[in-house]
Amino acid sequence: MAFVFTCEFPDHLWFHVDLDVWLAMLPGGTARLGMTDPAVTRAGRILFIRTREGRNVGAGQRVASVESSKWIGPIPAPLPGKVVRANGALASDPGLLNRDPYGDGFVAEFHPAVPLEAFREYGLAFGPEALGPYEAKLRREGIHCVRCAEGPPS
Repeated sequence: MAFVFTCEFPDHLWFHVDLDVWLAMLPGGTARLGMTDPAVTRAGRILFIRTREGRNVGAGQRVASVESSKWIGPIPAPLPGKVVRANGALASDPGLLNRDPYGDGFVAEFHPAVPLEAFREYGLAFGPEALGPYEAKLRREGIHCVRCAEGPPS
C-alpha cells in the first residue's frame, strides 16, 4: 500500500487518475470497480448510491450515481464494459464507501469489454504507476485524504 498526501493507493489495483476510479481484477475476467480515496474525500459523507446492473457502458459513461453531503454526480466507467452486479451492501450502508473504498465499499462488479493488455490505452495505470500522476493532481487540488469514521445508520 502506498500513500500520497495521506491518500491510500493499494498496489494491486488499476487506477484511472482523471476519473478517480479503480478496478481490481477478479477470476474469470470480471473486475470490482470503485471510487478512489481522493474521490471519496472530495465527496464527503456518502448518503446514497444507485448502480445500474446489467447496463453496457462506454468508457467515461455512468456506472452509478452518488449523492453525498457535498456532491451529487456520476461514477464513470474507466473503459467499456458491462455492469454485472451492484454492491448490495451500499444500499443499506452507503458509508461503506467512506470507510472502506477499496474493500467492502466497492461500487459494482464490472466486466470489461477490452482485454487487460488494452487497459493502459484507456488511461489506466497499475498500482505504483499511478503514484506520480496522483501526486501532481493532489498537489494541484490541495487534497489530503481523511476517512469518515461513522458506522452504519441506526
